[in-house]
Amino acid sequence: MATLVFRLKYVPDEEANDIRQLLMDNDIPFYETSAGRWQVSMAGLWVKDKEQAMKALELIRADQIVRAKDMRPVSFGQWVLGYLQHARQNPAEAFFTLLAIVLVLGASLYPFMVWL
Repeated sequence: MATLVFRLKYVPDEEANDIRQLLMDNDIPFYETSAGRWQVSMAGLWVKDKEQAMKALELIRADQIVRAKDMRPVSFGQWVLGYLQHARQNPAEAFFTLLAIVLVLGASLYPFMVWL
C-alpha cells in the first residue's frame, strides 16, 4: 500500500520540484497524482515501500524546517493580495468558499435576527 509523503495542493511549483529532486537524489522511487479536472482527487507524491516512505518523510520534514527558517512573516496586506491572486487563479473555488461563509454566517445569525 502506498504512503502519501507530500501533498501538492497550494504548493508552489519551485517547492514541489525541489521535493521531487530531493526524492530522486536519495533514490526513493515515487509516483505523483494530480487533483484532476474538478480538483476533488488528492494531488501528492506517493511512495510504495513503507521503509522508503519513512525515509522520505524524514527528508521532507528536514527540508521543510530549513524552508520555514528562510521564510519571512507575511503582513495582512500581502495576505490579501495573495488571496486575491489565488481567487483569480481559482474563481470557482473562491466563489463557493465565499458562498459557504455567507451561508454559515446567515444560519448562525438567523435565530438572533428573528427577535429583532
